[in-house]
Amino acid sequence: LSEEAYQRLQGQPCPLCRKENITAVKDLFHKRNVLSLKVRCPHKEDGCEWEGELGSLEEHTNRSEGGKCRYVEVNCPYSCGERVQRRNLEEHKSQHCPLRPSTC
Repeated sequence: LSEEAYQRLQGQPCPLCRKENITAVKDLFHKRNVLSLKVRCPHKEDGCEWEGELGSLEEHTNRSEGGKCRYVEVNCPYSCGERVQRRNLEEHKSQHCPLRPSTC
């Protein structure tokens, strides 16, 4: 069973025969197969050349500091409301952000 189906069936009768107290089993074999499928970054059109396993895509496109995709839009850390591609963030922070720190 998929994770969603497994969670949904916990404590429920069998949806086919209505037998009570069934033992649902997670289908880890298919989960591993799906997560190992080769995919491209959803930001390929923007220029990202990353290709990898589906199971690594979330880590690659994560918007937090741990994310690796330079083409993901991230929020400005100075809270100006702008979202910029990670590859342009340093330039935004140092030159364009209206809330960037400045020295008098």
